[in-house]
Amino acid sequence: MGNQLVGIAPSQIFPVEHYLTDHTDLQYDMNLGSTRFFKVARARSQEGLIVVKVFAIHDPTLPLSMYRDRIEEIRNRLASANNCLPSQRVILTDRAGFLMRGYIKYSLYDRISTRPFLTSLEKKWIAFQLLYALHQCHRLGICHGDVKLENILVTSWHWVLLSDFASFKPTHLPEDNPADFSYFFDTSRRRTCYIAPERFIKSLASDMSQLLPSEENIKKGDLTPAMDIFSAGCCLIELFTDGQPPFDFSQLLAYRSGEFSVDKHLEKIEDTGVRALVHSMVQREAGKRLSAEDYLSQERGKVFPDYFYTFLQSYMLIFSSSTPILSPDEKIERLKKDIKNIVNMMRSESVNQNKKEEKQCSINDDPLVIITSLVTSCIRGLHLSNSKIQCLEILLELASHTSADTVLDRILPYILHLIQDPTHRVRVSALHTLTKCLSLVKKVPSTDTNVFPEYILPTLASVASDEAVIVRTAFAENIAELATTALRFLDYCQVVTLSSNEPPRQSYESELSTLHEMVQQSVSALLTDPHNLVKQTLIENGISKLCIFFGKQKANDVLLSHMITFLNDKNDKQLRMAFFKCIVGVAIYIGVHCSPILSPLLQQGLTDPEEFVVREAINAMSALTELSLLHKPAMYELLAETACFLVHPSLWVRQAIVGFIKSLAKVLSVVDVQCKVMSLIRPYLKNDMIQLHREVLVLSSLHPNVPRVVYDEVVHCSDLDLFLHTLVERQKARHKPSHIQTPLMSNLSVSPKQNNSIRALFSRLTSEGMTESVEDQLIAMSKHLRKIHKYGGSGDSGLSSHGKIDLGSLRSPVSRHSIPLSRPDQPKTDSSVTMSRRGVDDYSNMSVTMNEEWRHMFGTSEPPSSSKLSDIGTKTNCTSVVSSDSQI
Repeated sequence: MGNQLVGIAPSQIFPVEHYLTDHTDLQYDMNLGSTRFFKVARARSQEGLIVVKVFAIHDPTLPLSMYRDRIEEIRNRLASANNCLPSQRVILTDRAGFLMRGYIKYSLYDRISTRPFLTSLEKKWIAFQLLYALHQCHRLGICHGDVKLENILVTSWHWVLLSDFASFKPTHLPEDNPADFSYFFDTSRRRTCYIAPERFIKSLASDMSQLLPSEENIKKGDLTPAMDIFSAGCCLIELFTDGQPPFDFSQLLAYRSGEFSVDKHLEKIEDTGVRALVHSMVQREAGKRLSAEDYLSQERGKVFPDYFYTFLQSYMLIFSSSTPILSPDEKIERLKKDIKNIVNMMRSESVNQNKKEEKQCSINDDPLVIITSLVTSCIRGLHLSNSKIQCLEILLELASHTSADTVLDRILPYILHLIQDPTHRVRVSALHTLTKCLSLVKKVPSTDTNVFPEYILPTLASVASDEAVIVRTAFAENIAELATTALRFLDYCQVVTLSSNEPPRQSYESELSTLHEMVQQSVSALLTDPHNLVKQTLIENGISKLCIFFGKQKANDVLLSHMITFLNDKNDKQLRMAFFKCIVGVAIYIGVHCSPILSPLLQQGLTDPEEFVVREAINAMSALTELSLLHKPAMYELLAETACFLVHPSLWVRQAIVGFIKSLAKVLSVVDVQCKVMSLIRPYLKNDMIQLHREVLVLSSLHPNVPRVVYDEVVHCSDLDLFLHTLVERQKARHKPSHIQTPLMSNLSVSPKQNNSIRALFSRLTSEGMTESVEDQLIAMSKHLRKIHKYGGSGDSGLSSHGKIDLGSLRSPVSRHSIPLSRPDQPKTDSSVTMSRRGVDDYSNMSVTMNEEWRHMFGTSEPPSSSKLSDIGTKTNCTSVVSSDSQI
């Protein structure tokens, strides 16, 4: 066939799409290249993308049916060969012949020069599969005939498929005429020649006038497995030397005659085992080459790790076989179940292999890079959110056991891809996974020095304004750790550069400034987020790390200035509490010069309506005091403000203020403690103390606290100033001679209504436990009580301390429900609504007896009228009706 084709000159040349017009089931997609022999196109079919090779028929006398039958025979015999991809369809028409197979994006030639570059172990895995593919087809009596990088297809998970079997190409070629070689074998125009030396023969033309040898002469002899082994060896040389071909046409002829040596190419292969393997495969004499099966057996446990044979080949076949075809979601589900066992098995075998060879495990020997490629190849085809989250979990598991190169080159791009996923849950999971994976990288490769400013941070810039609050919250939770990792990467690269005495590409200061600017944009957006949960999450998760990242100046200008505004939000107690929890970490880094700024903020926290916010403010005071971040005047001022809290009704607040006193006792001298501190807290102690640093002793020495009910009544008093003034007057009266009675209202010009209100309040408070000592304590707390009363009294406006709920203030509508207390089938009788006379008389007698107590409690002097008693009787009657119905 070859001789006849070379001599034919077509009268008219058509593009490849011209020949596809007769096939309505195919849609032309793009041209993959055309030569004189074949026109190659990619087309769309019902089953997906396919490769169509078109052979234009210019001579109808060509015996093409014979070759069609041979191609179909090869297809049928290789149906069980999982690493072979023969032509799936052969169509022969009057105008052209068509060879069709599935489309694989990369050939090995393309993959060698595509990032991420293949590691040494990946190259061995590809070499293993190539030999295994040759073993499969040779065992079935099929020889390829044109093994080269372009015909070795590699999937995205590095599964090798040997394609384009060349049974129709000539077995032998003339050594003195490159026309046949160029026409049939140099389709890529790379001028490389991987044809076995024995396939070249001297000119067979007996008649010098015959320009080309006859078909019978050129075709004599069949392809042998040794020919494929030589071609595969040439492919492996190019693979392990990163794309350097060992032979072109003239060099191969020189090698055939012994005038050219391949040793200079073999020396570039670092692995001695691979070098010996390839040297054996490219022997000049065909008899010295072994079979593919022998090479696989010989190199087991040497060049090829044992798990290639025991596990990896069969396991990868599950995801590569066409029966059954697993969807990407199904693949991830299977991998999620197996990943822990895979990691343990492959790493243990890799360690054992390296021990045998007495070498340390390097990045190029990382076995998990193959599994990583399998996982990442499924990501773009996933449809279920759960599958995407499972995929992220698998990547995190792999990242914790693999090398930094694998994390940054193989895992990171896919995590950033999932950060743009339409589903909120997936984006959140991707952010957490990104942070954890990057924190696992300890040694930064020199090629990834600027991975943060050039790749990661620009991708994350839009997350700070994500439409979903949960995504922004997740970003706020992780940005401090990401900033810390970015700074660590920069510092590591700077140290490596200085130790290697290489001139830096950019100054450290300029790179750090760029990093600060990019992170600051995201942090500022999060600190001003309209949703308080985002702000709270940011300051609660690593605000101290952000201070270290930005430095003192920006920590003060960016972080502290934004955090102060959180106290202005009176509706979010959690945000205010988070401020006081986290302010210590910021103050530690800024230093003592922030004391004038912090003092008024702490004083504001002491008057917060929510007591747990007050407690956190006091705890912050204690921490700042122990760290010497407050000046002495500020300490005394804060103690004067909070000393009255020693009798506060909240145990948490009392314990917090005792902790503050303990901190003061630690940092101040004995003289300051006894003269300053003791003088402020003495009114609240039963006796003088020396060991103020012992919290238990201080707590046991405190006067009884103000009762909770009394405190709440006073805070919510409608006329607090009048009440406190009355307490002061009563205190003054108590210090007068004992024969003068202590008045309830002294010489105050108040209205009768106010007089009655204060009298009623005093009566209630007295009945609830307000004694003269409690009155003195309330006077000491008067300044604090006024501030609490001014700022709202209770934290939640919808709830009052009287146990009443304002339904109108609730956000959700209130549904009304009515439940009848009587059975619908029971007739109503007069007896059910008739109250016994005895009950009315008893109630009237009881009301007369209690009248004096009511008047004393509520400050009223007029007796209840008969109409009021009548009303009470009516209410009692209604009550009895309910009770009567309830008992039915």
